[in-house]
Amino acid sequence: MRTLHRSGVVAGVLLGVLTLTDLGPFEPGGPDTWILPLVALGYLVAAHLRAARRGRQVAGVALFGAVALAALLLDPVVGQYVLAAGWAGHAAWDWAHRDGTVVPRWYVDFCLPFDLFVAASLVAAAVSMR
Repeated sequence: MRTLHRSGVVAGVLLGVLTLTDLGPFEPGGPDTWILPLVALGYLVAAHLRAARRGRQVAGVALFGAVALAALLLDPVVGQYVLAAGWAGHAAWDWAHRDGTVVPRWYVDFCLPFDLFVAASLVAAAVSMR
């Protein structure tokens, strides 16, 4: 079981590094914006399938959906930083779910480093565009 966990971390880091190497201009309606609430929706679906409590997951979908909406409505530079904060916040969300009751532990192990790399890539792209 530990090997699976390490594999999840390695996969998350590798995919995260790929996002960090793609520092193109921010597109508010792009995948970085919409993947965030979709991943939160994945937690809700997993909670339903595992018969876990769903209230917190509904709140997560609303929260991360609001972050995506803000990224669309705000000035693109501000929206990019808000979205980066949302991805970093999702890493904290992953950490809060590391017990495996809502999503499998390998999912958390993959998602947490990936989320941090996406957040870092958004900030790095914003800084490099100045």
